[in-house]
Amino acid sequence: MDHTLAIAEIAGRDSVAAAVAATRERGFTRLLPTIALTGTETGDRDAPQRAVETLARLLEGSCEVLQPVTLTEPDLWAAMNARFAEVLRERFGIYSPCLGCHLYLHLVRVPVSWEHGNAPVIAGERDSHDGRLKLSQLPEGIDASIRVLAHGDIELIQPIRHASGSGVSALVGGDWDQEGGQLGCVLSGNYLDLDGSVTYDETGHRRYLSDFFEPVGRAVIDAWRAGGIHGSRPDFAAIVESVLKS
Repeated sequence: MDHTLAIAEIAGRDSVAAAVAATRERGFTRLLPTIALTGTETGDRDAPQRAVETLARLLEGSCEVLQPVTLTEPDLWAAMNARFAEVLRERFGIYSPCLGCHLYLHLVRVPVSWEHGNAPVIAGERDSHDGRLKLSQLPEGIDASIRVLAHGDIELIQPIRHASGSGVSALVGGDWDQEGGQLGCVLSGNYLDLDGSVTYDETGHRRYLSDFFEPVGRAVIDAWRAGGIHGSRPDFAAIVESVLKS
């Protein structure tokens, strides 16, 4: 493994802050920015590139920020988050495309990490956003994502996991709104009640993670590993269906 290089997940403010924090803490001298697309994006399509440029300015002189790579696996996103939505809702009593989407965003970085000697992946997820919960970033889900990537022999670094909003702002060195300067999603807010609160079945969520989220993540990694990085694309719908039937 090249201990000087890391893969940076790039979206908005938090992801840039995470890349800065990880570089300072771990001494990375090269970062490969990766922009993952889901097919549900809306808004300013140039925002991720500007985030990469901001990251390069923040790390100028201490770390080389390479040219970004754009990643997408629409069949994988659909298999994890759309095709079996009703099955997931019925089985676990909880469903949101945001749950599997965050794992998808980590998984699409796996082949890139392997191509660079199992380089660690830096993510900008947080357990709490100054008291506001995001269903896709609950602590149990972040832990599960770390375990899934570990199955692929990849470290998923979460350097701002416990940071406050002000701490994140300090890392990016300016007045950057949490939701500003990044792509939106047409599915945003799908799990919110009418009053804007987040309610969910905790038992169902734990079962979703243990019986679907983690097994699917491991199965996708196993399929990529069996076929080789440059092999034919796996049948992601069949993989997910097999997990649900097991």
